[in-house]
Amino acid sequence: MLKYSRRTLLHAAVATAALTVALSAPVPASALDGAARAWAVEAAPYSDATLLDIASMGRGRTWAAGFTIRDEGKVTRFQPVVAERAEPGAAWTPVPSATTAAGDVSSRVNAMDANGGRDVWLVGDDSAALDGRVYTQHFDGGSWQVVPVELPEKSAAGSLLDVDARQGGAWAAGTAQIEVSRTWNEAKGTWNIQYRNAGIVRHFDGTAWRDVPLPELPGDYWYLNGVRAVADDDVWAAGYDGDSGSPLLLHYDGSSWQRVDAPGVTDTPGQAQKLAVAEDGAVWVVGEDWSPEDGSTRALVARHDATGWHELAVPDVPARLFGLTARSGGGIAVVGQTLGERRDALAWAWQPTGRSHWKDLGLPQPAATGPAENVASAVTGGRAGLTVVGTSTAEGAEPQPFVSVRP
Repeated sequence: MLKYSRRTLLHAAVATAALTVALSAPVPASALDGAARAWAVEAAPYSDATLLDIASMGRGRTWAAGFTIRDEGKVTRFQPVVAERAEPGAAWTPVPSATTAAGDVSSRVNAMDANGGRDVWLVGDDSAALDGRVYTQHFDGGSWQVVPVELPEKSAAGSLLDVDARQGGAWAAGTAQIEVSRTWNEAKGTWNIQYRNAGIVRHFDGTAWRDVPLPELPGDYWYLNGVRAVADDDVWAAGYDGDSGSPLLLHYDGSSWQRVDAPGVTDTPGQAQKLAVAEDGAVWVVGEDWSPEDGSTRALVARHDATGWHELAVPDVPARLFGLTARSGGGIAVVGQTLGERRDALAWAWQPTGRSHWKDLGLPQPAATGPAENVASAVTGGRAGLTVVGTSTAEGAEPQPFVSVRP
C-alpha cells in the first residue's frame, strides 16, 4: 500500500485536473511551440571531459560533474572532474579538490546531487583502487571524502547510476553484475562463469552506505537508472526490466521495496532514465518508449500523484530523454537527444496551461568541424534560469563538453 504525504494529497485534485491532457496519443511535432528566449553558451573549464550531471547549490551557485578519459599504456583511466559557476554569469572554473580527493580511483562520475553547499554526492563505478567497491565521493562544505560502497556477494562489477542527496541521508541506485554459476572447462583450462545483472539501492545513514534489499524479479537482466525520495517512507526508483523489455518502477514505503505496475508506463517497451520530485510532491519520470511496430524511439514522460501514474503525451519526433527538472507552476523541463540522420541535443518544457503545453526551447547545438553526435545529459533550474550540460562527440575526436543557460 503506497503512502502519500499530506502535501501530496492536498494537491491531488489540482494535479489530476492538469493531467487531463495526458493522452496516450503523441503531440504532433508541428504543435511544439518555438523558443522565445535566447540561450547563452558558456565555456566549460575542460576541453575533453564528458559532463553528465549538474546541481544547483543555492544562492546562484552551480556545479557540474563528469569525467575525463586517459589512455595510460594499455590501461584506460577515468578521472572524476567537477566544475563550478559561483554565480549567474560568472565563468566556470575547475574544482581541483574533487579530483585530488579521488586519488587513484579510476571511475566515471555517473551522477551528482546536492542538498545545499554542504552536502554534495558524486557516484560512479567499481574501481580496483577500492578493492572492487563502487566509488562515491562526498563534499561536506569543507573537504571531499571517498566513501566506497560494497557490492552484493559474488559481484564482478557494478555501478551507481543516480544519487539523491537529501536531509536524512542520501539514496543511490544502480546495477551489479553477479555470478550465478561457475564450471571448469577442462579443455580450455578456464572457468565458464554465468552472470546476472540486477538493480541495487543503497542508503547513506550518516556513517556508511547501507544495502536496502530489493524484491526478486524474474529474469537475469534488469537495472536502475534513477532514484528520488519524496520522504523517508516514500522513495521511488526507475530503470529497465529486461524480462519484459519495459520501464521498471519500484517504490519504498519505509520498510520494504515493491514493484509498481503503471498502465501506459511499465507495460510498453522502453526504459526509464531519471526521476524528479516537484514542489507539490508529485514525481516525474522520463526515458524512452520503443515502438514494436517500426522500432522507432519516442520520449517517455509520466507523472505520479495521489491518483497514480499518468503518461504524458509527448512530441511525435524520434527522441530519448536523459534528464529533467521540476519547475514552478507544475511544469518540467526535459533534456535529451533527437534520433535519426542527425543526433542533436534537445531541451523541451511543459506547463499545464496553454495550447500545446510543450515548448521546444531551441537548445543551441555545439559548434563542430564535422558531423557530431550531441546529447544533453542534465538540466537544473535556479536564479540563473535553466542550465543544461551535455557532450558533443565528433568521429575521431575527444568528447567536448558544452554548457548552455536560458535566463
